[in-house]
Amino acid sequence: MTNRSGKPAKVVFVWENLGPSHIDRLEALNDRFPDQVFAVQLSASSHTYKWDGTSGQAVPTTTLFDQPEDATGLACMTALVGAVRKLGATDVYLCHYQLWPMLMSAMILRLLGKRVVVMIDSKFDDYPRRLWHEVGKSAFLWPYNAALTASLRSRDYLRFLGFRKRQIELGYDTLSVARIRGQSASLPAPGGALHSDRDFLIIARLEEKKNIGSALEAYSLWQARGGTGRVLRILGSGALEDELRDKSVALGIGDAVIFEGFVQTERVSEALSNALCLILPSTEEQFGLVVIEAMAMGVPALVSSNAGAVDVMIDNGVNGWVINPRSPAALAAAMTSLSDDESCWKTMASAAQTDSLRGDANHFVTAVAKLSGLGQAPSDE
Repeated sequence: MTNRSGKPAKVVFVWENLGPSHIDRLEALNDRFPDQVFAVQLSASSHTYKWDGTSGQAVPTTTLFDQPEDATGLACMTALVGAVRKLGATDVYLCHYQLWPMLMSAMILRLLGKRVVVMIDSKFDDYPRRLWHEVGKSAFLWPYNAALTASLRSRDYLRFLGFRKRQIELGYDTLSVARIRGQSASLPAPGGALHSDRDFLIIARLEEKKNIGSALEAYSLWQARGGTGRVLRILGSGALEDELRDKSVALGIGDAVIFEGFVQTERVSEALSNALCLILPSTEEQFGLVVIEAMAMGVPALVSSNAGAVDVMIDNGVNGWVINPRSPAALAAAMTSLSDDESCWKTMASAAQTDSLRGDANHFVTAVAKLSGLGQAPSDE
């Protein structure tokens, strides 16, 4: 296996901290191109996520710092460049382009002759943009040869930021569909649990942009329209938990909303195997990997139009619904259609299961192979 230069390719991926989604992609790539894939994590834990560590994964991983607060500034840049050089990387994939240690690392690695690829899933519509800020972003993206991104809107945003001629490939935000199904210990819907035994499910951090309060209002409306027998399960933790618990009580649905807290990926798959649908009502959502997890289990997803996942995963009214995150009534209507009409749910669940492969990690493998020339014959130069 070689890259475009004819040298044996060594591809290194750099993330803050490796979680299940990163490991899915790395191992899929390593299965196709063994012994040429390496990972660097800035720290042994994450500021944001409480996921389990990287034990058991097949891809060699270098950890730069024990704590995330240590992975900053000049120390981070020096350690990262040193690790990449030690690994003998030909291609380096970097996340967190907005941090100046990443900018400096990208510039130095580019000067050292590495092919540097930015991994990004931001979209123009994530939040209001300011022209001067966008100009600054373009400067931070200047050192990169190419980009690996997740959705059509992310690709368009990169072109806006100056990647008009530089290579862009989709396939960044992907997961192992086989892993999700395997750890669920259940058949994907419409197999497995009966339609009548399934509940509504939210899997998200409990923070403002996830818009969980709107989903609580929608569930209250669903009940008001005669909905019974299904609880709303919420998997995730965050600063708004107490506020959301209080809101559920105020809406009169406190006994029917179950807050389970943060759970590891095995519990996510298990919960999905008993879900009627996934609800993702975010007002800001770069992608939404949980949509892939849901569809892997044949679970239709009711997804905010702001989520990048709708660009590549959702066919509206076929395998899920694209919803207005500002309209609890619209969400409640979609919930009612799936809850009351078993035939509609089964049809949509079958489509979700089939279309789940759109989010499989094999697309990450294909994208990286194109970006780094993996599997190509040596050049004559």
